[in-house]
Amino acid sequence: MKQFCISLLICLPVLLYAQEYRHYDYLGAGHTRKVLVTSSSSTTGSSTETVDGFIIQNPEQLKDASRFLAQCTFGADFSTIQMTAAMGYEAWLDEQFSLPQPSMLDEMYRYWNLYNDDPELRADRGFLPDHMLKAWFQMAWFNHNLTTPDLLRNRMAFILSQIMVINNGTELLEEISHIGTTYYEMLGDNAFKNYRTLLSDVTLSPAMGIFLSHYNNPKADPDRNIHPDENYAREIMQLFSIGLWELNADGTRKVNESGEFIPTYTNADIKEFAQVFTGLGPGTPDDYFGLGIDVEFEGYSKMAVYTRPMKMYDQHHDKSEKRLLKGTVLPAGQSGMQDLNQTLDHLARHANTAPFISKALMQFMTTSNPSPGYVSRVSKVFDPFETDNFQRVIKAILLDPEARVARTSDQYLFGKLREPLVRYMNYLRALPLAANENGDYVFDTDFVCLANDVGQLPLEARSVFNFFRPDYQAQGPIIQQYFVSPEFQLLTSTNSIALVNEMDRLAIRRLYMEGCIETLFEEEPWILEELESLEEGYFMDYSYAESLAARDPRALIDHLDILLANGLLKPSTKATLEQAIVQLDDPFERVRMAMYLIMISPDYVILR
Repeated sequence: MKQFCISLLICLPVLLYAQEYRHYDYLGAGHTRKVLVTSSSSTTGSSTETVDGFIIQNPEQLKDASRFLAQCTFGADFSTIQMTAAMGYEAWLDEQFSLPQPSMLDEMYRYWNLYNDDPELRADRGFLPDHMLKAWFQMAWFNHNLTTPDLLRNRMAFILSQIMVINNGTELLEEISHIGTTYYEMLGDNAFKNYRTLLSDVTLSPAMGIFLSHYNNPKADPDRNIHPDENYAREIMQLFSIGLWELNADGTRKVNESGEFIPTYTNADIKEFAQVFTGLGPGTPDDYFGLGIDVEFEGYSKMAVYTRPMKMYDQHHDKSEKRLLKGTVLPAGQSGMQDLNQTLDHLARHANTAPFISKALMQFMTTSNPSPGYVSRVSKVFDPFETDNFQRVIKAILLDPEARVARTSDQYLFGKLREPLVRYMNYLRALPLAANENGDYVFDTDFVCLANDVGQLPLEARSVFNFFRPDYQAQGPIIQQYFVSPEFQLLTSTNSIALVNEMDRLAIRRLYMEGCIETLFEEEPWILEELESLEEGYFMDYSYAESLAARDPRALIDHLDILLANGLLKPSTKATLEQAIVQLDDPFERVRMAMYLIMISPDYVILR
């Protein structure tokens, strides 16, 4: 069987440029190693390296806090769980909303400079600032999501990247990774703003323009058999705003007099919308419209051209009348940006948009099958034009009573299958990586093989429909009861085995660096030579868990239930785990076995 790997690359301190990387620590992110907090019970005013006075010990509170964090982050360590329980969820969300967004582009440059620090060698290696492979984005994404404190924004950016999809393997995006990185950073910037701003930024993004081919989209010229490209016109309706079918405010489909579902648009509508998206091209001050994406721009680097929002070239925009939906007509003779902005307003105001986008966010966060009442309550909060409206929507999703009640029965009517990448990140965020002898916690990472092994990698969805369709139905009880199970589309026989192997590799064998990196850099042997000399020895710190395992195996399982399984382990599962680990004498072996078995258990795999 193909060897599955996820590589954790720890560079020598001399190469790290750690002084250029800022880490924003704050209470509530679990980063308490150097945070001094005065204990509320202290009469002397002394400080400790703990969060005395804030710690929550009640296991039920900790379970719910852990489950809350599992719904809206990539996972959390125990101190983050405790702090979130102490702060309260709304206060924690408000704090997350207020955090600055660290730059992923800066992080990507850090990696590029790491391996290209000598200007003379850059030329010899054939690298230019414009030539940055998507591997640098993957490394930057991984490190960014393990070290920055904006846990909610990181998860929201990933969710939005699965709703408004681009693929980093598309033509120019694969070789000039600034493009996809700029797009991903834009999604993070919009995570707490509003839908209308997001829709505009996505529409004008050169990454989206290249992926869905409305970059350099010309107006019609029948004599030359030129017609506007229809890709973006179709997908902005089908996937980014209103969906295929007319919806009620609660997300259920409307029906006509014959009991049939009502389509939201026709092929004729797509042709009308396609005219709106004509005339968009490079966002430079010069008239570069129509030049192929592989050309050299005089006076501009490709990075400068393809990381700027597209602009409208009116001479290439269709100025004819355009008939949109519900009788809306754009008059002839308007400028391209007038047509564009009025069309985006039109889609944002459509009655479908609030339930469609709200339900999409809910499916990624809390449950694949939100009840009509749940969808209705969130949709009422959704206002596409309100400043920072996504903050209200996120609160409505996460704080709704339907989201806050854990289900432990076998009838999984509420909940969702955890995505492969989320499961992997859950593990790595749960326990700290032990620092090296210099006390460094900055590490370099690549996990390119994850896409092939388990079907998921940031910005690597194989189609505009994401890694899985929101309406996918697994065979058996799910489809028989008319439910959907989107993430199950990734749960093939191959991927299922690969995920078990990954958990074995992480929890049992503690392997973070394997042969995948050789495939990634097979054409750059100079990088391989440097990588082979890198220090290893960064491992997950199991020390506290080991102390529990040594004195009370059941206490270990209860702790890992909160830390990894969000309090969702059933009594029967706990009994099985205890029976398995008590057969091992070494506390370290007990911890590894317990973590492995939890991470592959159905109780963990289904977040409910």
